[in-house]
Amino acid sequence: MSKAKWIWYNGDYEIYHHMLLSCRREEKGHAYPCMWHIARPEVSVSFFKEYYVPEDTTIRIVTNADGMVQTNYQNSPVNTDLPVAAGRHTITVRLFDFNAFPTFYIDSEYLKTDETWVASSCDGDNQPVGYRDFFDSPDSDPRIFPFSYEDLSPVSIEEINGGKLYDFGRETFGSATVKSDNLDGIQLVYGESRKEALDEKDAIINEMLKADSSPLRPARAFRYIFVKSPEDRSVEISAQYEYLPIEDKGSFVCNDKSIEKIWDICAYTFHLNSRECFLDGIKRDRWVWSGDAYQSFKISRYLYNDSDITERTIISLLGKPPYKQHINTINDYSAYLIIAVWEHYFATGRIDFLKSIYPKVKALYEFITSRLDKNGYVVRRDGDWIFIDWGVLDKDGAHCVEQILLWQTYKSMKMLSAAVGEDDIYSERAEKLRDSIIRDYWNEEKGAFIDSFESGKNFVSRQTNVFAVLFGFADKKQTESIIKNVFENDELPQITTPYFKLYELMALCRVGKIIEAQNYINSYWGGMLKLGATSVWEAFNPAQNGDEHLEMYGEPYGKSLCHAWGSGPILILLESCAGVRPTSIGSKTFEIKPNNGQYSSFNAAVPIRDGIVNIKYSDNTYEVSTTAVGGTFILGDIETELKPNEKYTFRKG
Repeated sequence: MSKAKWIWYNGDYEIYHHMLLSCRREEKGHAYPCMWHIARPEVSVSFFKEYYVPEDTTIRIVTNADGMVQTNYQNSPVNTDLPVAAGRHTITVRLFDFNAFPTFYIDSEYLKTDETWVASSCDGDNQPVGYRDFFDSPDSDPRIFPFSYEDLSPVSIEEINGGKLYDFGRETFGSATVKSDNLDGIQLVYGESRKEALDEKDAIINEMLKADSSPLRPARAFRYIFVKSPEDRSVEISAQYEYLPIEDKGSFVCNDKSIEKIWDICAYTFHLNSRECFLDGIKRDRWVWSGDAYQSFKISRYLYNDSDITERTIISLLGKPPYKQHINTINDYSAYLIIAVWEHYFATGRIDFLKSIYPKVKALYEFITSRLDKNGYVVRRDGDWIFIDWGVLDKDGAHCVEQILLWQTYKSMKMLSAAVGEDDIYSERAEKLRDSIIRDYWNEEKGAFIDSFESGKNFVSRQTNVFAVLFGFADKKQTESIIKNVFENDELPQITTPYFKLYELMALCRVGKIIEAQNYINSYWGGMLKLGATSVWEAFNPAQNGDEHLEMYGEPYGKSLCHAWGSGPILILLESCAGVRPTSIGSKTFEIKPNNGQYSSFNAAVPIRDGIVNIKYSDNTYEVSTTAVGGTFILGDIETELKPNEKYTFRKG
């Protein structure tokens, strides 16, 4: 019998914590809940199991919910000892919880709560229960997310502007504790930058405490905290770092010492945004966005190789059908989520997880296709947001990026449906759509795909052509033309967000331009480091100066200085430079096809499935070993199957 753990209706744990998370954003003294539908956990759930006891015994249902236990048609209260006679029994636990979600725990000699139970939201549809192995004692509480905590100490305390400015040395996230005989009238101003913390008017997070305020303040993002108190009252501030303890399994160092600093800042940024789910940013925009999460899933596979946070995020974003709006209200973000589910399944092979969410994935697909126009194209409907990227784009009419994402969605649904044993109705749709896109968006004169054929502008953006190459939509001839007319064309507007810049770097690596990608990592991410960044910003424009780097969305401090989508170099360095990629479902087979580019030496550790690939390069020689089965090392035209736990040496050239 497995170890006892708390159980709940599958998905409710993730949906509950996502619900809370979606309403924790703050701005200038008020709450700022998200602007899309938030799914809620089931209010009433019934749990079932058949079991056998060889002798008379007692069981206790431990729960924070209300309800009853029914065994052999006898009803009993929860949280009391329940006598059970020897023999075979059927037990039903019926719980309701208006404030959180129904969850309970049993740990008796002959009956335990574990993955063998089933649950129903009182609709007659029994489903496997949800659980987490670490909620394994009667004192555990799945309503409280299991963060870890460390004390934080300021690196300096400066008396300025009639108060004290605490500098904690780098961007962080946590709770401040205010120590004073009287909290009434004490002001706290949080800042990712020094200037923001000292700006009592325009700082994003600025609060005035009252006499009955809690000394322990809510967890927030900050580097600086400015404290101002009336009447020279004595005030001290302490803080705790709140974080999710996830181990880094991936690493990369090379002869270029700046890369080590860039790696560290990217990994730190990623950790700060890895919480209940993958966040967008930790200060201004503490929400879960599907487009940002899509990149986080990719990065996480190479840094953490941790399925748990990825699956929590997927479940949270999927919510509960029926769908009445796109994920985060953004058309492209619905497509990303379906594509992400396929990529996660391909990397992990977690078929039970896929089967548990597939009905929602299919419902989302049907919502997407229900809103296509007469040409079968994604278009903006009332309430939709065609985002794609911040930048210069022609969004008049059906945008090419949306159609390429739809094509990739069809391909992903083909693979997902095959995995769960459904018929393929998607291949024909993908082929038909591809023909339409080539007809309407490929511009022979421009030698590239245009954003919109309806506007008449024939505008060429980097974003559209990056996706055409990255998803393998463009054929060989078109790709060669895009390299010349887009990638090597400095007259086209540049991409300024780390978000789409990652896609561009991935596309450059795909066409063999890894040195260009490496150079850009140095100039773009290195440029932020030179300006004193301690985590990666939401956007970076080298042409800006001074406080301009803090501005965005019409606000002087609107730009997030800690954004998950800025951690992309981790992916480039391990997927393209180290060259490790899965080649079959569940990463049962994988390739190691390194490309050092301009690095004369590097040392990489890359997680794959349940193992690690170690690659060391110097003096034109690769030293390779792996603890996982199924690896193939590729150097030029030579392919070598690797045995686990053996060391190999390959000479380049």
